[in-house]
Amino acid sequence: MSQPDDRLNDRPPRPLTPVTFHILLSVMQEATYGYRIKRMVEERTNGAVLLGAGTLYAGIQRMTSEGLIEETDPPRDAGEVEPGTRWRFYAVTPRGREVLQREIARLEADLQAARGVVRRPA
Repeated sequence: MSQPDDRLNDRPPRPLTPVTFHILLSVMQEATYGYRIKRMVEERTNGAVLLGAGTLYAGIQRMTSEGLIEETDPPRDAGEVEPGTRWRFYAVTPRGREVLQREIARLEADLQAARGVVRRPA
């Protein structure tokens, strides 16, 4: 089943879940594998976002089916990856890059609005 294109309607795109947001950020940095994504997220958030294996791999599967990320060959600097290994490397797709950029713009607008409210005298 194909996903609706957020550009085709007048509603703003739905916010990304933290899992989707952080997986996209990770694969934007480099093509990488699941456990490395988990570590990148935990490092970037200082442990505030912890991805269990089920959450991580369900997110990767969903994002792959939605065309946000894709399975890819290991990067050249990945070292020796044995043929048939269970490691699967993922990279962001052009659609995933666009979705992440729109989410960042949405978050920035939300922050700007929130700061305006907080700074306003009561």
